[in-house]
This record gives sequence, structure tokens and C-alpha cells, in this order.
Amino acid sequence: MKKLKLFSVLLLSGLLAVSCSDDEAISPTDDAMNVKGSETFAKNGAPSGTHYNLNIIGVQNPKTAVMEGSNGHVIFVGLGSSKNAEEFVTTRIYLYDSEISTDSDADFRVLDANGTDGEASFELPKPGYDAYVLPSDGPVMSDYSIYVRPLGKPGGWSTITTCADLVGQEALFGMLPVADQKTVINAIDGVTGAYCSVEQVGADVTLRTKGKTTFANVTAELTSIVFKIEVWIDANDNDVVDEGEVTISYVRVPIFDDMIDGEYWKYDNNGLKLLQCRFYPVGTDVSIKDDIILGW
Repeated sequence: MKKLKLFSVLLLSGLLAVSCSDDEAISPTDDAMNVKGSETFAKNGAPSGTHYNLNIIGVQNPKTAVMEGSNGHVIFVGLGSSKNAEEFVTTRIYLYDSEISTDSDADFRVLDANGTDGEASFELPKPGYDAYVLPSDGPVMSDYSIYVRPLGKPGGWSTITTCADLVGQEALFGMLPVADQKTVINAIDGVTGAYCSVEQVGADVTLRTKGKTTFANVTAELTSIVFKIEVWIDANDNDVVDEGEVTISYVRVPIFDDMIDGEYWKYDNNGLKLLQCRFYPVGTDVSIKDDIILGW
């Protein structure tokens, strides 16, 4: 696995005129300090130091310009409505493994910035951990961390769900004990047919309230899919599903694992003007998001 590079990102101020208050304005440059291994946090809730910055900007009118291969730091998506939860606009941000890229050495890169047509694309590295059955036996550390915060006009929010095609069901089921039947019961994207994680980045993180906003760590949600699997063991050997014979298991599968393909972030926007995303070269224990008891 190639070593993550550190970025000092320049932002185009003209693209970011999205009604941010002065104390939340996005700096034109990021810190140049190497914070690998650091646990120092700024007052905004994010680690201090070098990071790659990605801004997901909600716009009312679709873009018509070609924005492929621009290598910028912005993805435009449909805006949707903050007045009605059902009036959201969906953009699928397809993910590509930067470690196998043949035309760039960058770890993080926007490939298609125009998501107002329903699709955009972004390149990032493998997260650096293996699939595991929940709960984990110990910490499960990622190679980098993702933090997000909402900015722009108060009132909007978005929901982000990682989705993918399951191409290695046998391997997935093989991670669990032998049973008479195993069934994936995740929600399926009605447009693509892909499975979507039971874990999401929701309004509790992305709702743009008045005043200052802080970053939240969403590494687990954006670098993996949690599969929910119904397991039936015919204890009575009667070919009938009796009470107590069905249990639920969860498996966290990282993006770019061989068991899945065609990964994307399903970005459902309810009027959020700007979601600022930062990628830091520090690890996160993704297992702290394992929520078996509440069941998501």
C-alpha cells in the first residue's frame, strides 16, 4: 500500500461563496503541519494539521459545464428542500481506488465534479483495515480519517450512505458460523440495485444550525458498508423456522474489499448548501461506531 501523501490545499474562493459566517469562512490554505500520529484537536472538533479538503456544494440549478478530470476540491450536487424531508435530491458519488490509478499519484482527487446530473466521482485510497464480524476483538484502525461539518445557510441537511454491489456473498457468509440459511437484509438502492449500509451519516451530523458548527468523525460510515445478515439455524431439524432460531449478525466490509464492487456514497440532500469534508493522515478506530445493541 502506498504511503498517504500530505496536502496543502488551495481552494477557489469563487466556488465557495455560499453564505458562510465570518467565523466559519473556509481558509484559502490548509495547515502545512504534519500531524501523523497526532491527537491534537482544533476548537472546531477536527484534528490540527495537514489535510485534503473536499467541499460538497448544493445548488438549485444543474451545472452544464464539463467537470471531469478537473482535479479540483469541489463536487456540486442538487440542493433539494429543507422544508420537506421527502423532497431530497440524490447524487451518487462513485468511489475509485487511488492506489491503482494510472494517471495520477494523488491520494484524494475529484474525478467528476458535476453531480447535478445525478452522478459524480471521487478517488481515495483503501482505508487500510480488513472486514470483520461485529463486535471486534479490539481496535480496528484506519489509515486516514474523515471529518465533516455543515456550512452555509441554516436549515438544510443531508444523509450519506455507502452502497455497493455484493460480488462475494460466499466469502461474506463464510465469515459467520455454519448455518442452514443466511440472508442479507440491507436496504437496496432502487435505482442501482446495490446494497446500502445500515449505517449512515445523518441529520444529527449534517443539520446546519445557526452559529458555529463543529466537525464530526465519519470515517467508519464513509469507508465501509455494514451488512446486516439474518442467520437461521434449524435447531429442531424440522425445516421450519421456529422461535429463537433466527439471529442477526453484522459484518463491516471496507470499501475496495474484494467482496464488494461499484462503491458509492448515496448523497441525499435536503437543502444543505455546503458540507465540508476533510481527510487527515491519522487513524481512527472504526469499531467505536459498531452499534449492535441499538441495531442502527
